Amino acid sequence: MASRADIGVFGSGAWGTALAITWARRGAKVALWGPFPEEMAQMAATRRHLRLKEVDFPQGLQTSDDPARAFAAPLWISAMPTQVTPEAWGGLLPRTASRPELVIHVSKGILQSTHQTLSQALTGVLNLPVGALSGPSFADEVSRGVPTAIVLALPGTVSDDRAEALQEQLASEKLRIYLTRDVLGTELCGALKNVLAIAAGLVDGLGLGYNARAALITRGLAEMARLVEVLGGQASTVMGLAGMGDLLLTATGPQSRNRTFGELVGRGQSVDAAREALGGQVVEGMFTTEAALALAGEHGLELPITAEVLRLLRGEAPQEAVRRLMTRSLKSE
Repeated sequence: MASRADIGVFGSGAWGTALAITWARRGAKVALWGPFPEEMAQMAATRRHLRLKEVDFPQGLQTSDDPARAFAAPLWISAMPTQVTPEAWGGLLPRTASRPELVIHVSKGILQSTHQTLSQALTGVLNLPVGALSGPSFADEVSRGVPTAIVLALPGTVSDDRAEALQEQLASEKLRIYLTRDVLGTELCGALKNVLAIAAGLVDGLGLGYNARAALITRGLAEMARLVEVLGGQASTVMGLAGMGDLLLTATGPQSRNRTFGELVGRGQSVDAAREALGGQVVEGMFTTEAALALAGEHGLELPITAEVLRLLRGEAPQEAVRRLMTRSLKSE
């Protein structure tokens, strides 16, 4: 019988798998669960992930569509698509009496149905402390051991000693992890940067140049800061890896699904055609846009870039979005 896993990863997408590979490469025993039997059987047979084709699984990484081994681990990592995560955990929990000391989620977005972050939603579902792991990181680079720095956000109910131990456990020579207590701010930054990356892709698709993209990213960061601070997050989080760092990567990196989606729409494709061109991958910024605007509206905040992204998603011409942004009333920075 296999020894107990150190870490259970729930969700076999590219990001969850890349993290599982990283931790197993360092020597941890990692149990990776995914809900699709055929996919998990293929991964077990090939010892590779379909979207991380160049990377072989380390010996310590075991994959299965049976969550039993992942359940037995003392640390659970939730790596499922944001919008289905609470429901998925509602289905998983009755299958085990085990409970870890906390759950760390690695998904980015705001729930479209409730406008909650995942830590807010999962704390109620799991009745456990919930933290977040976020920052500028493409899955394929992390899986290949390219140097990356991200943020581990843990709630105050986790002691300082335990927080530092988790930071040490999850970091590696190629994955540097910084510690923060601003869980909400970290999650909001990770969600909003996807919306802004769609807008940056739109600028690229319309061929508006680097000046326009730099302005868009900078003003987008200001939007992010306004919403994060009014909802109780910290300004320092916005200016760190979870905010500015992740925004810069996602708004400029060619691997970014959200930026590529915006670029395709800017080039004249419909929203549906752009999604299809991405092979059905989740464009999380699409779900976050409406939720972010609703949260802003509750506090009387304007998010002009986010508002234009929503109009774009509803089929308005991308040229009109740019015109409206450029002709807004002049104001101080």
